[in-house]
Amino acid sequence: MVYKNIFIIFLFYFFLNNSHCHYKPFLLDKKTIEIGNFSDNNINISGKSISFEFKKKFENFILKHTPWNFVKKGGNIHLSGDFIDYKIIKKRNPKLKFIKMTVKIYCKDNLNPEKNWEKYFDIVESFSQQDNFPLENYLITEKIINNLVSQLYNKIFNNW
Repeated sequence: MVYKNIFIIFLFYFFLNNSHCHYKPFLLDKKTIEIGNFSDNNINISGKSISFEFKKKFENFILKHTPWNFVKKGGNIHLSGDFIDYKIIKKRNPKLKFIKMTVKIYCKDNLNPEKNWEKYFDIVESFSQQDNFPLENYLITEKIINNLVSQLYNKIFNNW
């Protein structure tokens, strides 16, 4: 019985190390992603870093939805960005306002440089007149960050 197990392990090892194996990349080569710096210098939020919250939520989202590994340096994909601006938009309905946040994201594909891109994302969320200033309101900030995470995830991972 022990010889049988050793033989099976040997065959599996040989199978994985065989240079003609077509399954090797799927079993051993796991893509990596590096999340770089995100700045929110232009966004004045009292006591809260929206870029820190975004980075944390984005990492958690990737961990839940993809098999990719995070690395500190040298990932297959490198992401970074800047929170550029936000505006409060008043509509005809005086009880409802919108906040529009603009974020510039840089994506560098170290394996396929032709897939590099930078893109502006506009995230729009509504809030009522009774809410406090929207960026100080935790629920509105959460909605903005979740919306951005979803948009960015779809942009990146629909290409792979």
